[in-house]
Amino acid sequence: MQKLTLILCFALILSVFTGGVTARSITIRLPAIQEDNVYKHQQAGIQFELPKGWKAKPDGEILTASTPDDSLQIVFWVPDEDTFDAAVKALDKELEKTVKKMKTTNKGKSDTHNGMPHYGESGTGEVDGATIDWSVDVLAAEKTVIILTFAAPGIAEKHADEYARFVSSIKKIK
Repeated sequence: MQKLTLILCFALILSVFTGGVTARSITIRLPAIQEDNVYKHQQAGIQFELPKGWKAKPDGEILTASTPDDSLQIVFWVPDEDTFDAAVKALDKELEKTVKKMKTTNKGKSDTHNGMPHYGESGTGEVDGATIDWSVDVLAAEKTVIILTFAAPGIAEKHADEYARFVSSIKKIK
């Protein structure tokens, strides 16, 4: 994974707790396209539908989606690794550079999601002294895409139904 991606993820995590840094701090030119509340990450070859009131901020190859109050954030990006397996293998090492005291609460699991190979795991940790819950999903779509979700403890449960609908809507672009 490129260092730029890690810097962006760190900045986004900090923005949840400080409100000071946003995804717009870094610009990369590969567009994501929105149609109503359906968003497409063209580079990855996926699309998804956001729950009513949620928002998305495309910024080049990186797409950030969030709840209306930004308390839960989801970051989509295509990693530097060429294959699904290489991206999964590099995941923990890269996350540990940003998330300290990282504890995996749901061990990594491989399966499929809407016909795409999928790997997911979740846990807790600290970023700049603030406790977070995180989950990471890797999908093999047109290209491998990493989806990092993070929030303060208890926030994900508050949005569980909306999040479940969002996750079920993630599919390959037709």
